[in-house]
Amino acid sequence: GDMELIPAGIPVGLYVETDGLMVIGVGEFEGEAGIHYSPSKYILKSGDYILECNGEAVTDKDSFIQTVEECEGKEIKLKIQRNHAVHRVSVQPEKNQAGEYKIGVWIRDNAQGVGTLTYVDANGKFGALGHGVTDVDTSMLMEVEDGTLYQTEIISIKKGRVGTPGEMTGMIVYSEERILGDIEYNGKEGIFGVCNEDAMKLCKEKPLPIGLKQEIKEGPAQIYCTLEDTPCYYNVEITHVQMDHDNVNRGIELQVTDLELLEKTGGIVQGMSGSPIIQDGKIIGAVTHVLVNDPTRGYGIFLESMLNNGN
Repeated sequence: GDMELIPAGIPVGLYVETDGLMVIGVGEFEGEAGIHYSPSKYILKSGDYILECNGEAVTDKDSFIQTVEECEGKEIKLKIQRNHAVHRVSVQPEKNQAGEYKIGVWIRDNAQGVGTLTYVDANGKFGALGHGVTDVDTSMLMEVEDGTLYQTEIISIKKGRVGTPGEMTGMIVYSEERILGDIEYNGKEGIFGVCNEDAMKLCKEKPLPIGLKQEIKEGPAQIYCTLEDTPCYYNVEITHVQMDHDNVNRGIELQVTDLELLEKTGGIVQGMSGSPIIQDGKIIGAVTHVLVNDPTRGYGIFLESMLNNGN
């Protein structure tokens, strides 16, 4: 319990590249003679990762599409990963109406978004988000090969209302001088990696001790997050502590009580995920989710759950 962490509370832009190409859908297309083809049906499915094509490692979407288009009608041999098991499959491409060979899958090779940096330690190790980066269409955790953290400005806030979560819109400039660090791991407890000196300069708070879950009490606490230019503390009430929730991202239940925060955001909004939760001078967790039917209420993950995975 001697370890101390700097609460960050700064907005960050994320850019992650997946390990291989993630299949987000399998569908059919119309061929030259009006015939409908679905070459990948029953062979590939949403959530698969394509690792190799005809014996070559697959790195990006465009070169994979090109390989398929240049196949001259020959079968394509793929090495895929599905739920941690590796399989080898073959797909027979067909021509679409434009005469190009296709296999009928939608694929993605990266994901981006805005979240909040939770903490950095003395060595520059960081944790952020409090939940994993998932694919928008499949909600599956993305297997990250490589990722980068970018400095971000919050440019607008859409207030949360009952039934529609609010959202912070960040402006991310994907340029070299805006890089804050490297994302090394994406897990259900958050994203983790090492940040650079620019990031350390933005985290101005003094280091705080970690509060373990058994130290957390129902009652007043604060969240530290950025709505405009600099991070600020906002008051919340911890309404429930669920010691052994089967959902790691919902250990802490909280209610926003801060009038300024309620005025500006309506409560917890998307983009605030990762905001550190502080109680009695200790970092105890990070904000993870909002209740859709009540934007003033949300969930957090225990900080110790993030630390157990981030290191």
